[in-house]
Amino acid sequence: MYLVSLYFDSKTEEILQRHIDKVAAKTGNTYMQERRIPPHLTVASCRNVREEELILALNRCSGAWHTGTVNWAAVGSFKPHVLFLAPVLNQYLHELCLSVNTAIGRLDGGIDASGHYQPFEWMPHTAVARTLTEEQMLTGFHVLQTNFQPFLGDGVKIGLARSNPYQNLAVWDLAE
Repeated sequence: MYLVSLYFDSKTEEILQRHIDKVAAKTGNTYMQERRIPPHLTVASCRNVREEELILALNRCSGAWHTGTVNWAAVGSFKPHVLFLAPVLNQYLHELCLSVNTAIGRLDGGIDASGHYQPFEWMPHTAVARTLTEEQMLTGFHVLQTNFQPFLGDGVKIGLARSNPYQNLAVWDLAE
């Protein structure tokens, strides 16, 4: 699977990484650290496409992308195994999701059948922990509820990564 994700300025990355590390320390679940998954917000995913064609398609639309503000407002979970911080779905995130998915959709086999990252089917989130047990979920949720306060951050890069293991294949700096 390929993931197209938004990456953040260093201050925002530090805040997100702090939450990831606190949850890992209290739960013992170090999945994110072991796999070197950086703080990110996935805006699209796809399978069954040729990597070279995907990179070219994203290159073509990358000129339309720009930096933007993300407003993390809540703590959430995807049962049974994921804790995340949820940003407000603002115009910036919607347009980014739409742009990337449109580019991918033009490729043969580009649309991910799961649809989890399609416009109007997507719930923006930044994963803090994955593969948690139920007990770890409860502990991690408590850690986030205790430590989380809403904050703003800036998206400054878009990355194309291959999952399992997480590996960036291309990164685009965003214009201001």
